[in-house]
Order: sequence, then structure tokens, then C-alpha cells
Amino acid sequence: MVQKNENGGTFRRVVDFVILLNAVTLGLETYSNVMKEYGTILHWIDLAFISFFAVELFARVVAGRRAFFLNSWNVFDFVVVAVTILPFLGIPGLGNVSAFRAIRLLRLLSSVYAFRHVLRAIVKALEGSFAVMCVLALMIYVYSVISVHLFGDTDPEHFENLHIAAFTFFQIMTLDAWTDIVRPLMGIYPLAGWFFISFIVITVFVLLSIIIAVAAEAINHSKDDESEEEIRITDERLQSLIGAAIADALSKIEEGRKA
Repeated sequence: MVQKNENGGTFRRVVDFVILLNAVTLGLETYSNVMKEYGTILHWIDLAFISFFAVELFARVVAGRRAFFLNSWNVFDFVVVAVTILPFLGIPGLGNVSAFRAIRLLRLLSSVYAFRHVLRAIVKALEGSFAVMCVLALMIYVYSVISVHLFGDTDPEHFENLHIAAFTFFQIMTLDAWTDIVRPLMGIYPLAGWFFISFIVITVFVLLSIIIAVAAEAINHSKDDESEEEIRITDERLQSLIGAAIADALSKIEEGRKA
């Protein structure tokens, strides 16, 4: 059993190493001067990588059969590899889908324990903060509608209609150069500053803080879950070892009696 786990771990490290090598080649393909010199070679290397991933995934599907698709991480790997194969199928209407080859690097999320831990925490955080994000979207919508009526004629670049105003408030929520938007309006509407400050207080200092708190709590819970799982596995191993030791002792005692 130990030998099997060691072999599986070695193979997983080989796959991770190939993914990292693929990340290097995909990065090189973004440089035009490199593509002029080595474009053909990089293309064949990319074909080799996708062939490796396809064969590796096929072997895992054959080995696991139905059980393979019962594991969410296996399904994640299957989807990632399937998407990266699309550029090589020549399906019309996909456009520049080859740009999505970099998605195969996401397989590291399923193979590296620390990445799996973070991704699991992100999913839990999204589940826990869904209501807060809905309130956040509602606040952006309300402030956008109001701002179109108040400042649409004065500053159509930022508040001409709903979707432009919503994008503007999203920028304000990130605190990215929001004063450059607000200060010109304050010269015409002295109280306009308080309108935008109220939005920042509600969205940035309250709602986003809640989302961050939920994310932090999800990460802590994920750590606790992993710790409990490790403890359970350790207990099972100890029980197995103790059981084997007891069985061995009993067999020796029985042999002694017979002798």
C-alpha cells in the first residue's frame, strides 16, 4: 500500500512539473520575437503537452471508471483538459479559443494541497456572502439610477445612463481615482461629495468588510475541516496498525500453544 501511494505521489509530481513547463512555453508564446524564431517548435511542444494531459486524464478515467466522476477535483480536471483540447478539434465558430489554452494551468489547483485549500475556502466564502453581494449590487443599482438623474446632464462621461453609471460606481467602490470624478461635480453641486461618501461608507467600509470577514471565517473552517480529516485518517491508520499487531500477537501465541 505504501509503495502504491509513493508511486501515485511521484506521478502527481511529474504531472505538476509538466504543467509548470507548459506555463513557461505558454508565456513564451506571448512574445512576437520569440514566435518568429521558435513558433513552429513551440507549437509542436504545445501539441506534446496537450497529448500528455489527454493521455494522463484518459488513463485516470479508465482506472477509476464511474468512481472517477464522483470526485469533484477529477471532474474539474476533466473540464479543464476538455476545454484546452477544443482548439485542436477544428470546430468552426469557436473563434480565437486557442487563447484559452492557459486554462490548463488551473490543474495546479486540484493537485497542490495549499491551492485546493484556498479554492475550497473561496467557494465557501461565496456561498456565505451571496446575500451580502446581492445587497452590494442593489446599492450600486440604486446609486446609479439616482446619479443619472442628478449628474447625467452635467457629466455624461460618467453618468449618461445606467450601465455607464454602474461602471463608474464600481470604480468608485475600488477607490480608484474616485476624487477625479467627484471633485468637478462638487464645484457645481456642493453636497455631491456627501452623496458619494455615503456610497463609499456603505459599500467599502461595511459590505466589503463583511465579505472579507466571511472569507476569513471560511478559510478558518476549511483548516478545521482539513485537520479533522487528517485526525480521522491518522486514527484509522493507528487502528489498522494496532489491529494488525494484535492479530500478529494472537497468531504467535497460537503457534506457541501448538508447539
